[in-house]
Amino acid sequence: MIAPRTSSTGRGQGSARYIPLFVAATCLSNPVQIAKAQDIAEAPEPQIDIGSDTIFLGEIIVQARKISEPLQEAPLAVTVFDEQEIERARIDDARRLSLDTPGLNFVDTGVRGSNISNIRGVGSFFPQSADDTSVPLFLDGIPIPVRAQDLDYFDIAAIEVLRGPQSALYGRNAQAGAINIRTVDPTYDPFAQIGGEIGNQDYGRVTALVNGPLGDTVAGRFGIQFDTLGGHVPDLNLGTSLGGHDIVNSNSKILWQPGEATDVTFALRYGNYDEDPVGAAWRENPSFPQTFLDMATSYKLETIGGGLTIEHDFDFATLTSVTGFNHYNSLFMADDSDGLIFQAITGLPAFFFNNPSADYRRIEDHDNQLSQEVRLDGELDNGTRWLAGVNLFRSDLDLDFTSNSTGFIFGRFNNGFTNESYALFGEATIPFNERLRLTGGARYTHERRKFSGQFIDLSGGTLGFDSSEASSLDFNLWTGRAALSYDLTADVTGYLSAARGAKAGGFQLADFDAARGLPTSTFQPAFTWTYETGLRGTVLNGILDVSTSAFFNDTTDEHVQVFEPITFQSVIENVDTETYGVEFETALRPVAGLTLSGGLALLHTEITKSADPSVRVGNAVPFAPSVTVNLAVEYAQPVVVWNWSGEAYLRAEYQYVGTRTVDPQNTFDLDPFDVVNLYAGWNNEAFSVYGFVTNLFDEDYAQTAFVFGAAPTGGLVSVGVPGEPRRFGMGLKYTF
Repeated sequence: MIAPRTSSTGRGQGSARYIPLFVAATCLSNPVQIAKAQDIAEAPEPQIDIGSDTIFLGEIIVQARKISEPLQEAPLAVTVFDEQEIERARIDDARRLSLDTPGLNFVDTGVRGSNISNIRGVGSFFPQSADDTSVPLFLDGIPIPVRAQDLDYFDIAAIEVLRGPQSALYGRNAQAGAINIRTVDPTYDPFAQIGGEIGNQDYGRVTALVNGPLGDTVAGRFGIQFDTLGGHVPDLNLGTSLGGHDIVNSNSKILWQPGEATDVTFALRYGNYDEDPVGAAWRENPSFPQTFLDMATSYKLETIGGGLTIEHDFDFATLTSVTGFNHYNSLFMADDSDGLIFQAITGLPAFFFNNPSADYRRIEDHDNQLSQEVRLDGELDNGTRWLAGVNLFRSDLDLDFTSNSTGFIFGRFNNGFTNESYALFGEATIPFNERLRLTGGARYTHERRKFSGQFIDLSGGTLGFDSSEASSLDFNLWTGRAALSYDLTADVTGYLSAARGAKAGGFQLADFDAARGLPTSTFQPAFTWTYETGLRGTVLNGILDVSTSAFFNDTTDEHVQVFEPITFQSVIENVDTETYGVEFETALRPVAGLTLSGGLALLHTEITKSADPSVRVGNAVPFAPSVTVNLAVEYAQPVVVWNWSGEAYLRAEYQYVGTRTVDPQNTFDLDPFDVVNLYAGWNNEAFSVYGFVTNLFDEDYAQTAFVFGAAPTGGLVSVGVPGEPRRFGMGLKYTF
């Protein structure tokens, strides 16, 4: 039978062990052989003694290289969160994940469908094309569409953030890294769970889970979550508040094990997001954030996806087939003439710009995505671990974009984008002796991107004219990686690696040049060479875990968005960049129950070549903080409440994001910000009660910002996306 599932059943406590950011792998009976998951599951729990206390350590098993292996043996930088840490630290979206992961930066545009991540200063900074990201998100091995990646996390077993190019195994767009999210698998242990949360800002959440056998060889897990939140940014004209939402998420999974060698998993998920996004507000406003709109901003997203995963264990290898599908619809409505912003630009009063029938955007897009991957992985007699596979992908996106602008573009874009790709890939890890291993992998990808577009002028010829176009682009991408890893001791491993990542070029989603009858703008593929060295392991007899890496990224034809305030138009330009830095993560367990963990990232970025005269050589890469810090202290101890045995915990966090520039022109820098979060709770097999406070000191900051224009006095006018204010609440779960 394929290795049994090791994820928690979700009975309130999560994993029986606490996994800090990095815990060293225990000594294997043969250091050359990579232990099979079943052997690890059956092995006794390792432990260390500190005086009269005993600390139990769990071995972290990752799937970063699409095989199950101890974290210590993976020759790359990866941050791992298990089910318990995800729950206790409330890592429930991409924004929260980025604050706990060195090198991972989240660009919040204020609208969920346009948010995007970059890693180590490498990557696209706005998804201005149909499929332009450098950090793909995989949910249970299935790629999620770029414009639907910023989803709430629900019923998650593990998150792995892979830093550095992952194009050899993950292919499309994994130029800077990848994010692996695995939902909790079904088990044959029957139980049900209900939970609820309440808090300030009219916050409420209700969750329900059911898990158990559906037959002798079939198990199922079904969950649903309802989430509501009131707004926190006042609109002075409409008398309402922006920033609220109503969200429904559901996950369903069925596991069928027809024989000892086969697992078949079917997953289905659904999400419905009804939001009043802030978008952006006048940043220089002394009372930031505020808006003065003449129509309510709204964003609606409906997404459905899932897949079929088949694993069969042959004598010589394991065959894995992952079939995925995703579909989403989104509709965004926004006023383009916020009275406060235009008052700052023109000097006219805010109410002068009240005209609900003019100066607005309506953007509707639909995407259907199919993916298929088949791979084999096995191990030779000499300890060589190998993997080979083929990947097929197709997406079809339709965009309907109406721009109603009295002075710029008054027209409608009907654009269609089709992306097709196929890839062959493989990787092998060869042991030279008991300590030294060589890893090599390569991937060939052929990608075709098709575009068909139509612009319909709605201004009567005063601002443009009708046009249509059809075109296609083909790309042949070679990517790969090589790494040399060495076990300095049984518990400490170092590695050196070189990797090449890539993402294809393409067409912009809505190119305003079409309104002038010009061809739609295109951009070239981007390539990154990354050279990295790292060290991870445990020292001081298991008390201290340490992981550190240093890297240098050399990127050609990176995709950056250049915004022209005079014409209010954006275009994707290709520039060359160099980034380098260091990352450090650690976890210290001085006594039983106490864990001090944290991460630090130092980053330098520089644009080294640009054909755009407004983007100077030597400028910094936008939205790449020079310093990020995350620290956490957690203390957990057994506590008996009313004759019920359980565990009480207290967790405090500090998160800091340093200075970052807002555009490739380096027009201005955003100030650093820091937040403090507190969590406390008590749980056992049946009950869990907890409380939380995020942004304890109600830090007022802008997460991102953009240049909008100049004031009559010559000062800068910019718009910013505000950070979340202080949130607090409590929750209760009952499992039966």
